[in-house]
Amino acid sequence: MPRIILNVSILIASIVLASAARAEQFHFVALGDTAYNPSRDYPVYERLIGAINEDGPAFTIHVGDTWGVMTCTEEHHRWIHGWFDKYTHPVVYIPGDNEWTDCREGYVLEAYSRYVTGQATADDLKVLGTVRSLDGAMAGAGYADTLASLDTIRKVFFSEPKSLGAVTMPVTRQADVSEFDKMVENARWEKDGVVFATVDVPGSQNGFMINDPRRAEEAVARNTANVAWIKDTFAAASASEAAAVVIALHAGMFMDAPGGDFSNKELRGGPDGPYYWIALAIRDLGEAFGKPVLLINGDFHEFVVDRPFFVSQGEATLPKYGNVTRVQVYGAPELRAVRIDVDTDTPWVFSFSPLYLE
Repeated sequence: MPRIILNVSILIASIVLASAARAEQFHFVALGDTAYNPSRDYPVYERLIGAINEDGPAFTIHVGDTWGVMTCTEEHHRWIHGWFDKYTHPVVYIPGDNEWTDCREGYVLEAYSRYVTGQATADDLKVLGTVRSLDGAMAGAGYADTLASLDTIRKVFFSEPKSLGAVTMPVTRQADVSEFDKMVENARWEKDGVVFATVDVPGSQNGFMINDPRRAEEAVARNTANVAWIKDTFAAASASEAAAVVIALHAGMFMDAPGGDFSNKELRGGPDGPYYWIALAIRDLGEAFGKPVLLINGDFHEFVVDRPFFVSQGEATLPKYGNVTRVQVYGAPELRAVRIDVDTDTPWVFSFSPLYLE
């Protein structure tokens, strides 16, 4: 009889251990750059959201560029918020450049739209010529108030410490736990031993405009906050003995060319460019963390999985930065998402597969 009780105890313990192992396996979805041609893309995007909902991820990360060409009004931002409400699970969003750094006045967008469709008038060509001229470009002609759009984004999408979506989840906002009280869009959360963070790093030169003191000042301040958030994220992951870290941002920081001693891929803008400090922080802190790190970005509209920092200097030297993997998501007109499976029992933790409509 005691032997039977012992066997049952072992069986129960095995079930508990198996359940714990299963708890460390989940999947989430990443996508971005979702709709550039409204009449063509939004119906497809709505069906894609349905496919993502049917797939049942723990959450979805949208890395920005929720539209292609649209005026950056509060009405349009709230309209996009309605699209996030279509997801039946939590959605964590980080803005792209189209939502604020690239905001243009309506008359410029209308002239450009007629230009690309071959219907431009003489007045349209005059408008476009003015904004592209030396004096026009130096004066920022045709740009809307991009910083006002960023303020609107923060109000519409990030007023509370939680995700978007029909079902929400709590997140930790940088603004609530640091001196950077404006950075409500930078978020962090944890799922089954993996630490996730979003960082506001858009395309279009990370929002840095050397001809605009207000925008330059904002970009410098945000870059400082972003580096601090990356540092805090890795510190939190190390303190909790996390199995992996995921960092999501919008900008495509790498080009398809050799990067020299700094990285495997050429850094966009180089060591003096607007992405250097973000890339350096992810590279060096990721190396020190020593476990799998996943970087997710959009911006370039092309599905890529690579190791952007991996550097090997021959057989005599151990390779470096090989634990940082990057997935670059699809973008319009190829409206697809990426399913990312997470298994912390494997050395690589992350695996990837396209999620799209037939």
